[in-house]
Amino acid sequence: MRRVLVIDDSEFDRRMITRAMKGVDESLSFAELDNGCKIIETMHHVKPDLVLLDIRMPGFGGFDVLDIIRADDEFQTCHVIMISGSSSDGDKRTASQKGASRYFTKPSSQVGYKQIAEDIKEQFLHYAA
Repeated sequence: MRRVLVIDDSEFDRRMITRAMKGVDESLSFAELDNGCKIIETMHHVKPDLVLLDIRMPGFGGFDVLDIIRADDEFQTCHVIMISGSSSDGDKRTASQKGASRYFTKPSSQVGYKQIAEDIKEQFLHYAA
């Protein structure tokens, strides 16, 4: 079973992302965090194949969380995909430089979340064990 960790301070966005991902692959298992404060503890417990990460969160922001994940040797190959409300080219560039596998801007509709989920499945989930 492939495991996905969704980290976003918005319960609505976590629900939309999780629902869309379940819609394209029912076999996925999900864990959620509403901030990055317990990221290493959670990563070692969940051992996700994929992390879906927001940028703008109180406390540890998404870039901080990405740095923490990438600094842990155990998670060097874990795909981390940023899903953010920001469409800034600077944020996209920073995400790439810090080791994000992909960057998506949060859509304004359920159809948009479904398209993101389909793209993630096609590009990343077939590699997960």
